[in-house]
Amino acid sequence: MDERDELVAIAVAPNELVAALWKGALEAEGIPVLVKILGLGAAYWSTLAAEHALYVRVQDAERARVILETLDDHPD
Repeated sequence: MDERDELVAIAVAPNELVAALWKGALEAEGIPVLVKILGLGAAYWSTLAAEHALYVRVQDAERARVILETLDDHPD
C-alpha cells in the first residue's frame, strides 16, 4: 500500500448525526472518509449517541481538517 493511502484520524464526532454531517461535507469536497464507531455502543445499544472517529487518507488530512474547521466558523 502506498504511504499516501494510509488512513489517519482527523476528528472525533460527538454522535452519529454530527459524524454524518462531517462525512458528507468532506465527501462533497472529494475526500473519501471512513467512520468508525467508538466505545461499546455498536455492541450493546444504539450507535446514535456514541462517538465516531473520522479517518481520511494522509494526503487529504490537512485539507479535511480545514474543511471541518470552517463548519465550526459560523456567526453567533
